[in-house]
Amino acid sequence: MNYTRKQIEQVEEYASLFLKISDIALLIGVDPDVLRDDIADKSSDVSLNYHVTKLQTIARLRRQEIQQAELGSNIAIELVSKYITDQTLDE
Repeated sequence: MNYTRKQIEQVEEYASLFLKISDIALLIGVDPDVLRDDIADKSSDVSLNYHVTKLQTIARLRRQEIQQAELGSNIAIELVSKYITDQTLDE
């Protein structure tokens, strides 16, 4: 499907809020199955924008968790340790 620039910007906004694809589709006025298929197609613009925006938000949140771990938050230390393990396993 061809998405307008506004729809792609809305997908970015809602992806950054971790809304479900079916909810994003409803908000931007497209069929949920079509949006889901388009996001699954890694070569589509909407997929790239969705995934990049989602990952940027995750990175921003992880920075905050690392800062909290550095300040001694036990929960943050546990989360950061898990991220380190996950990253090492993926190398």
